[in-house]
Amino acid sequence: MKRKMMVLLLIMAMVLGLIGCSNKDKSDDGKGGKKEEEFLVGFANNSDTYDYCAKFRKYLKEETEALGIKIVVTDAGGDTNVQNGQIDDFIVQNAKVVSAISNDLDGSVPALEAAMAADIPYISFLTSVRGGDNYSKYIYIGSQNYDAGVVQGEYLVKNLPENAKIIYFTGTPNDQQYIDRKAGLMDTLAQRSDITILAEYNVENQKDLGMSTAEDCMQAFDHFDAIVCQNDDSALGVVEALKSANRLEGVLVIGIDGSDAALESVKNGEMAMTVLQDARAQAKAGAEVFAKIRDGVDPATIEDIFVPFAEVTIDNVDNYLNK
Repeated sequence: MKRKMMVLLLIMAMVLGLIGCSNKDKSDDGKGGKKEEEFLVGFANNSDTYDYCAKFRKYLKEETEALGIKIVVTDAGGDTNVQNGQIDDFIVQNAKVVSAISNDLDGSVPALEAAMAADIPYISFLTSVRGGDNYSKYIYIGSQNYDAGVVQGEYLVKNLPENAKIIYFTGTPNDQQYIDRKAGLMDTLAQRSDITILAEYNVENQKDLGMSTAEDCMQAFDHFDAIVCQNDDSALGVVEALKSANRLEGVLVIGIDGSDAALESVKNGEMAMTVLQDARAQAKAGAEVFAKIRDGVDPATIEDIFVPFAEVTIDNVDNYLNK
């Protein structure tokens, strides 16, 4: 009798074990369906050293997580190869969307091609990747960089004296931002034939290079009326150099981004103006696109999103500070 009871107990244990194993692959919703796979998004930042990029990264994480989406964020430190590797890692981690402030118009192409091979959406924030328009799941979210140059040009056309001389500080020439921002500026400055561009320098949008190059310019040129920069970091470096040489008065220093430090500089009467990129609005738009894709919207049907730039001067800077 005891032997029969033990056999029955062993059989019951085996049956229960098989049932338990089969339930490991089931969801706990009581319907016997398989557990849904987590929706993961990857974002590779260009470089956290840039105030605007760091701010955007923070906002994108906040806005994405607020919609219940898991996001992995990384910092490429300005290295295109590192960023491409980070995007490869996202794909290995089974991310459903990869995104980046793409570091280089041409250098970021391998990352785009990796996304294409994996058949997942590639979202490029703020900057473009060559060939993106040929991939139906490529989406651009940011601002029209041409318009940033236009806003700078309009300010200069209105505020520069007659026969003005300006110097132009830019980012890397192989960056679509550089191309578009310069085109917008030059097209707008064409309204005044008396404005002369003395020189153009690639300062890589860096504060220290902006400072040292401004110091060189003060040695090379007896007079100039403005230094126009393609971002705020380099403009802040220019301000420091001009202040140290007691040359800031009478020189218009303008940038792009609307970083916190630049807004304070405008408030203090140092930078003449900056062109605000709305990091929060751009991040919110990105998170909403992530959610659409999660919810089943075909990424090929999602249009590029453009957030307008805004001119910020001492007259309206209080509207943007601490926001």
